[in-house]
Amino acid sequence: MIAKLTAVLAALVLTGCTTARQTSPGRSAIEELLVSTAAERAAESLAASIPPGYKLFFDGQYLTGPDAPYAAAAIKDHILRRGIAFSEDRNKADAILTPRIGALSTNEIATVAGLPSLPVPFLPLGTSLTTPELNLFKQQEDDGIAKFAATVSDTRTGKLIIASDPAYGYSRRSNWVLLFFIAWHESDLGKGEKNPNYRLLP
Repeated sequence: MIAKLTAVLAALVLTGCTTARQTSPGRSAIEELLVSTAAERAAESLAASIPPGYKLFFDGQYLTGPDAPYAAAAIKDHILRRGIAFSEDRNKADAILTPRIGALSTNEIATVAGLPSLPVPFLPLGTSLTTPELNLFKQQEDDGIAKFAATVSDTRTGKLIIASDPAYGYSRRSNWVLLFFIAWHESDLGKGEKNPNYRLLP
């Protein structure tokens, strides 16, 4: 009898089990949007400081980091939009554009009033459940920050033509929770729109 009961219980457990596969990328889509939007805005500002009338060779040796290819493409794109041409041959260019990245990442600030999620012991021994956050008020602010600069030097003489001032780009997404259940968010990620009520970072 015990053997039969055990078999029945095992069958119920096995038929009631499901397996859900979830992907967990290293970065969320929101984080990527924050970074790329800030990069576009910094690139647009940087391009405005590049003087016209030169055919440029793009020297990207100082662009490093996981988002450097996107930053390089954004800088080229916004310079091309201003009617400035590039040469793939260094010797055929009038000047060399050497951009650099001072910052290209995200920052997070949270203000919370309430109870954080906590692990609670559960059976069998050694396991636990995590309670949800209970927030009377919560504001989480995720910012994308980009800082680009560049020098333009003469191809033949190597002398400086222009050294740009640092160009900054910002993006932001804010999440709010009020009285446990009321939640909403604001962002300036949509189609390059900038929320005038967002304070600018230094």
